[in-house]
Amino acid sequence: MAQSISYITGSQLLSLKTRPNIAIVDVRDDERKYDGHIAGSLHYASDTFTDKISNLIQDVKGKDTLVFHCALSQVRGPTCARKLANYLEEMKEEVKEDSGIKNIMVLERGFNGWEASGRPVCRCTDTPCKGGLLGWEYRIPERAPPACPYKPAAKTDKTAKVGPETEPAISESSSKPVGVADGKQD
Repeated sequence: MAQSISYITGSQLLSLKTRPNIAIVDVRDDERKYDGHIAGSLHYASDTFTDKISNLIQDVKGKDTLVFHCALSQVRGPTCARKLANYLEEMKEEVKEDSGIKNIMVLERGFNGWEASGRPVCRCTDTPCKGGLLGWEYRIPERAPPACPYKPAAKTDKTAKVGPETEPAISESSSKPVGVADGKQD
């Protein structure tokens, strides 16, 4: 039976940051260079992922949980997670027991959701990133991890929506239309 793949939220992943048995696998391609990444994540681009699965297994020795993500975790992240699960299933006698990988997960909403939620983003160019999740705190983007020489960018909310719950309330006493002051119109 093929290994199941589950999803993990950004909040859940952040709460597991102190566990040494977790590895985060970023499968985005070139955008990792420009958009930053989750501190401590490994980079295995989706376009060459299949050819480098054995390298990934070596890099995650001692880790039992792998969390995959791409930009949105809708195509590349889940696809690479499935490729790894299939590889482990096919090679179970030779690899699975040695690898120690028990859980394969995909980060809900991917890197874009992680960053949009104000979670820490590393902008270093180290491969692999030496930042690690330790030292980061939720919603404090100005604090960089000890091993990362770059401070993460401040959070910008480009997805703000205006709706009934965000529109200012109009008081009953203010009955003048906008642009009208003391009976004169602008």
